[in-house]
Order: sequence, then C-alpha cells, then structure tokens
Amino acid sequence: MTEAISLVDAKQENDRESDQRPGQETPKASWLPMAAVGVAQLMVMLDSTVVNVALPSIGTDLPADQTALQWTISAYVLMYGSLLLFGGRVADVIGRRRSFLSGLGLFAVASVLCGVAGNQELLVAGRVLQGLGAAVLSAAALSIVVTVYQNEEQRKAALATWSGLGVIGAILGAVLGGLIVSAASWRWAFLINIPISLASGIIGLRSLAPMRSDVRRPLRLPTAFLATLGLACLSFGLIRLHDGMTTPAAWISMGLSVVLLAVVAVTELGKSDPLLPLHLLRIPTYWLSSLGLLLAAIVMMGSSYLASNYFQGAHDMSAFATGLSMLPMGLAALVFATVVPNLIAKVGPGGTYLIGALTQIAGAAVLITGPSSTAVAIIALTVIGAGLPTCFVPLYGIGTAHVRPEESGVGSGLLNTFNESGAALGIAVIGTVLATSLDGELESGAAAPDAMTIGVGNGFLAVGICAALAACIAVGLHRLTRPAQVGTETTES
Repeated sequence: MTEAISLVDAKQENDRESDQRPGQETPKASWLPMAAVGVAQLMVMLDSTVVNVALPSIGTDLPADQTALQWTISAYVLMYGSLLLFGGRVADVIGRRRSFLSGLGLFAVASVLCGVAGNQELLVAGRVLQGLGAAVLSAAALSIVVTVYQNEEQRKAALATWSGLGVIGAILGAVLGGLIVSAASWRWAFLINIPISLASGIIGLRSLAPMRSDVRRPLRLPTAFLATLGLACLSFGLIRLHDGMTTPAAWISMGLSVVLLAVVAVTELGKSDPLLPLHLLRIPTYWLSSLGLLLAAIVMMGSSYLASNYFQGAHDMSAFATGLSMLPMGLAALVFATVVPNLIAKVGPGGTYLIGALTQIAGAAVLITGPSSTAVAIIALTVIGAGLPTCFVPLYGIGTAHVRPEESGVGSGLLNTFNESGAALGIAVIGTVLATSLDGELESGAAAPDAMTIGVGNGFLAVGICAALAACIAVGLHRLTRPAQVGTETTES
C-alpha cells in the first residue's frame, strides 16, 4: 500500500510491503472469488433480518409460542456472534476455501431444516445450525477478500463491495421477507437459500485457491472454547436486555462474559500464534475501527428495527408494504456503496467515515421528532441508508489494513465480532427504549399509533447519540489516516 495509515503504525505497514519492490504494482486478481463470497455474505445478512416480518405467519402456521418466535431470531444472532472469532481461526488453520465451503454447506442444510420444520423445536434448532454455518462462512469470506485482493485499488473496491452487500442484505431482508410471506409462504424465506448456496459454492469451487498455511497450526480448542463461551455469554446477555435494562440474567451473563474473556486475554498474552489477536487492539486505528463497526451496526439494525415498528405500529401497514417503505433505504445504501471508493480517494477513509456519521445524525434528527407523514419518514431513512456504506466501507478498510495474511481469519473475525455485537446491542438497547416509551405512553392514555410514534422517536434519539459518538471516532481516525507528508518519516516505534 502506498497510503500511510498513521505515523505510529508506519513500520508495521512497511513490514507488510517489504517483499514488494519499489514501483512494482501488485497484480490484480480475478473477480470470481469476490462473486462467490459476496453472494454468500449477502445471503447471510439477508437471513439476519428476513425472518423478522415472517414471525406472525410462523407463529400461526406451526404454531409457535412467543418464546420460540423470539429464539427464532436470537438463536441465529447468538451462534453467529459467538463463533465468528473461532470461525476465523478455523479458516487460518484448515484453509480459507475449505472453511468457506464447509460453512456454506452447513448453512444450506440448516436452511432446509428450517424450511421443512414441522414444529418450533426443529425451527429453532435449524436457526442454531444456520448461525454456526454463517459464522464459519462469514469469517472465512472476509479473510478471503483480504488475502486475495492485495492490489490497493482492487482491495478498496472489494471491501466496498463486501461492506455494501452486507448493508444491503440486512436492509433488504425485510423487503424480501414481506414479499415472500405475501406471495408464497414463510418457509421460502429459508428455502430460497438453497439455489443461492449452490451458485456461491460452484463459483467458489472453480475460483478459490485452497489458501492453507504451510505451517501446521493447532485449532487451540481449550482457548477457543473459553472465547466462544465468553462471546456466547455476551450475546445472550445483550439478547436478554431486550426484556428490560434491569433483567438480572442479562447482567449476570455479561459479567460472566467479562471474566471468561479476561481469562482468554491473559492466556493469549505473549503467544506467537494467538487465537485472540490482542496485538491488533494495541493499534489505535484498529481498535477505533472496531468500535466504529460496533456503532455502525447499532445504527443499521436499530434503524431497521424502529422503521419496521413505525410503519406497522403507527400506520398499520402490512409486512409487504413495510418492506417496500424500507426499500429506498436499501437502494440508497446500494448507490452510495458504488461511490465510496472515489470518496475515500478524495477525502481519505477517516473523512469518508465522518461524512457517513454526519449523514446519519441528520436522518435521525428528523425521525426524533416522530413525523406523522410516512413520506418524511421514508426520506429520513433514505438519508440514514446513504450513510451506512460510507461508515462500513472505510472502517473495514482501515481495520483490515493491519491484518497479516497468515492471521486474516482471526483478524477479520475479530472485526466481525465487534460488528455483530453491535447488531445485538442495537436491538437490545434500542428495543428496550422503544418498549419502555411505548408502555409509558399507553399507560398515560395515548392512542396506540401516537404512542408508537413517540416511542420510535425516542429510539431514534438513541440512534442519533450513537451516530454522534461515531462522528467523534471519525475525527480521530481522520487525523490518524491522513496521508503522510513527504520527508516527515518518524522515528517512533
């Protein structure tokens, strides 16, 4: 890379490029690997939200009680979030292609199980397996992007595509879910994954190299078990927060998570081949990018959740109409994902991230007022959607710039873990804000649509606060990622 990440980190960047002669440009790779992993990532993110609007139909058809419906979503989030780090380790050890295809196959089988489930127990079990497959698949997929695309210009485009597909998939999941439920059956929300998985797998088999380590490396199963258990406790605690901020089980679970992850951190200190790459968290731009991804995920998932409740609860829209109302938000993300690389070239990754955060603040500010017009709400959501890729793309670019090829699995997995934790935190905290506000307004005698409008406005206040925190991080990243001036090499280490 020719772009300096920060003066403090210049030595590390130089080490990564020491094998490349001055003036020699890294050859460009085929885009077929990007097609394989991009389609798979789009599918994984679609499945994180496509079920939301199908829950009423699932509950009636199976039938399924409220607890089972909640775990239809939570089981996926729990497994996905807790296994991303270990999934990255698996990719580093057994090879990225083998790990990607294994995760993809498991995800496809689990989708069949969900689609044909005759009772709520089988449906939840299928979602657990989907989360496991998604974690292995997603961690391997991002490490493939980082490993395959070494050309600077191509890597920026690949990361933009990767990030954009993730954002679009999460937002369009509600649109697709509403369409499937209205036109066919909720079962096709899962069965549609089969042809997508086959297409991704065939392209992957034809285009992906094994990408295995030449050195025999252990999976580090004892440490991996503790790390996975710690992350699972964190995810479970965040999920239980949705029941209320004072839920004892939530805080007990998160406290246990802190203890377990602290044990893992202590055991990993000084390891030459760590499962938890703590050395990356010592790099300012990496940990700031990680926090930025957490906040960006809160804004994305929180906005989608609030929008769905607003259109259905305040305006009595159907699932399909709600999905269509959120479509402009996804289309805006798609359009802006294509221009982000050019924007990064002009104002830098930190400046691009700052523009995205300020855009989200502007959109949230409109929705805080609780607009009665659906048109105004759709426009404000479109503004937020435009800001999503301008956050995710530069953050992944900055974060992965420090990840060595041999640790691309765990390095990428750690970034994805922050991202997925933010998604769970967004639903938990913003969902609690909405529920608390809604209950308070109803108890005071407000009509249900008015109560929902006020509750959604309070939820977007929380979204706006997260976007404001993101803007602060963006300012710091902008200072750290400005191109180094000629002749200003530093002697810092």
